[in-house]
Amino acid sequence: MAKNGDSNPCLQEQKISLKCLQEHFGDKTKCDPQIENYKDCKTFWYNICKERKANNIKPVLPPLEERIKIKKEYLSSH
Repeated sequence: MAKNGDSNPCLQEQKISLKCLQEHFGDKTKCDPQIENYKDCKTFWYNICKERKANNIKPVLPPLEERIKIKKEYLSSH
């Protein structure tokens, strides 16, 4: 079985949003930026996986090394 970071490309964002929620006793309004960042991350990788699946690229979720490259390319083009 893959490690959590291998199977969850948004692990850091998830940890940050959960830490914020713990620090603010579950008050989501105080953690909106962190939660939105986590949601954006999930949406980004969902779309990447969807595109790779449509193009029959395997694995659908890119390996960690490839994810870094994909993220850099996306950020430089947007």
